[in-house]
Amino acid sequence: MGLTDEDIDWLLLRFRDVALDETSSPDFSTAMREKWALDFLEDQCHLASTGRETEAAFNRTILSRFLSWASTQPGPPAKDSPPASSLTAAPDNITTFSPYYNLASIRHLFDLQDAPALYPKTRRMKRKVILHVGPTNSGKTYNALVALANAHSGVYAGPLRLLAHEIFDRLNKGLIVLPQVPGEPAQSSVRICNLVTGEEQRIVDPEAPFASMTVEMLNPNVPYDVAVLDEVQMIADPDRGAAWTKAILGLRVKELHLCGEERAVGLVKSLLEDSGDELVVHRYERLTPLTVSSKSLQSLRNVKSGDCVVAFSRQDLFTLKYAIEKQTGLRCAMAYGGLPPEIRAEQAQLFNDPDSGYDVMVASDAVGMGLNLKIKRIIFSTLTKWDGRRDTPLTVSATKQIGGRAGRFGLHEKDSTGLVTTLREHDMNALRKAMAGTIPPLTYAYLEPSPEAMAELATLLPPTTRFEDVYNLYQSSAMVRAPYRLQSLKYSKTVKRAMEIVNEHYEGMPTWECMNMLRVPFNYSTHALRDVARNMARAHTEKASVPLKDIFEGTPLLKALEYVTEMRQKALKAEPDSNTPAKRKKMLKQLGDDEHSLLRNLETCHKALTGYLWMSYRVPAAFSDRVEAFDMKEQVESGIDFYLTLLAEAQAPEVVDNYATRRRAIRAIRKTGPNGVAVGLSQVETTPRKGPHTHVSQSI
Repeated sequence: MGLTDEDIDWLLLRFRDVALDETSSPDFSTAMREKWALDFLEDQCHLASTGRETEAAFNRTILSRFLSWASTQPGPPAKDSPPASSLTAAPDNITTFSPYYNLASIRHLFDLQDAPALYPKTRRMKRKVILHVGPTNSGKTYNALVALANAHSGVYAGPLRLLAHEIFDRLNKGLIVLPQVPGEPAQSSVRICNLVTGEEQRIVDPEAPFASMTVEMLNPNVPYDVAVLDEVQMIADPDRGAAWTKAILGLRVKELHLCGEERAVGLVKSLLEDSGDELVVHRYERLTPLTVSSKSLQSLRNVKSGDCVVAFSRQDLFTLKYAIEKQTGLRCAMAYGGLPPEIRAEQAQLFNDPDSGYDVMVASDAVGMGLNLKIKRIIFSTLTKWDGRRDTPLTVSATKQIGGRAGRFGLHEKDSTGLVTTLREHDMNALRKAMAGTIPPLTYAYLEPSPEAMAELATLLPPTTRFEDVYNLYQSSAMVRAPYRLQSLKYSKTVKRAMEIVNEHYEGMPTWECMNMLRVPFNYSTHALRDVARNMARAHTEKASVPLKDIFEGTPLLKALEYVTEMRQKALKAEPDSNTPAKRKKMLKQLGDDEHSLLRNLETCHKALTGYLWMSYRVPAAFSDRVEAFDMKEQVESGIDFYLTLLAEAQAPEVVDNYATRRRAIRAIRKTGPNGVAVGLSQVETTPRKGPHTHVSQSI
């Protein structure tokens, strides 16, 4: 900004006098309240829960007034002029050119009090927003998807790649059934749809009127007739919530369908009151009965076909899998967050297929979103989860979302009643309380500093300013009104860890490059993944290009992939009768992976490749090995599938099928389904629902 120490001293001294004069005036007019943003200050002080938050609100208010005033000042007087304390304060509307005019630009960047105004094109529209809320298995998403498929153009956006893939498949294959008008010719349900996620893009037609995306990929500047935004309660997530806020306020659509939990209603109403959009709330009841069992399971020997046993650590999941298979003879499919979405979908298919030989699902909370499973009973092995520091009770929301996966509508031919229980009796009271409890309403919607605002702020600061200092300045100075909260290092562990890598390797890089590194979809949960991120950043800044294999330097990830690939090739070449249970156990022993570190390395390798592909769509010149990355990603998925199959076959020796024959069967299922119709790996509810929907319309 070109401010010298003399400039700063002079401005601060003058501002002290101006502030005292303005705030001590008995006639504190409406205009003066606006100058000092007192409405903002009162609002923030009312919401503050600590003295530090109150102090931060005062600091933001004072900084805003200072920047507004200083941007109009003519500069320090000459040395022979009267002392500063005897000068008359310059008014805000001074017409003399000010050397500090850039300060007005900074103040403008910090002012986020009117979040809807960030999207002026959208504000010129009159949008209708339909909020579908209800418990799991209530039909809320189905009804929104029918509205989408019935439009001339539209977009679906969800939190998971798995969900985006699912809707992409269903729209292109016409599997979202549209209501037929009596007497009218039947209309086709096929819709040409592109897939756009952070790590993959499938362009069926550049002019396709429909798209299925992950929420972060939505572009508010692209107009649609209808949009469906899934899992709207994610708006309050500290890591990703800003993407939902941006979509709700910014999407240029005639009709916006939001799907999620009841606890989001009040917050969404508040946002749309600010934006001036019409809101209609549809509430749904569950379509099938859900009952909490009268007693716990007590023993894993009581696990039955169709059960899903839930745990929250990898070690517990594998321990349960081994114990269930040993004590019951039933084979277990697995689904947890560390598995790639493609493998989770395949494991779900095995569980849903009555002829696959996989009778039980062992899963983490990943089962609560993105997979439609034929679960008859949910069994919680525990109701606590490790949060990185201690075991904490599972939230009411999480308990209900997971428990609600039992008894899915349309997936059970006979009794569709869902049952929920625990493994141990001492957890039953907590389960009953959670399943009967109410979920507290959401209070905050997150905003994210836009790359454009960060880049503009960086140009107004000295060239040597570190990106983290720019980021923190924005965080500490931005004026955000309730119910919004700015995403920050304080609330996001992921951003904090990513910032450490930016500080190490991105010094002097453009702001947009630093923002990209902050947004790479890494959770930095393992040392190997952090090493991959450092390798990516180092190669990007030092070499300009990032060869794919360079990102694995100093990690065990490629070695793990090569080893499992070699073992898999041997298994594929083996004759069916030579692949006996004893030989499977021997092969499993040769892997030497009692603690599943090999599997963990494969999962981390998949995450690393996902991050590389994500960057390849944003900086294609630097991350140019996209084709190689997709090929390696498929190898990793095959390796993980082989590993899990080997575990299952070694534990269930009475089963005579083997890896090679099962792979051939799955490839056949992928190509054709009943009547030769192509199908995907996962299933979306595609039939019109009949059930106790209760639509309560509310307009504001």
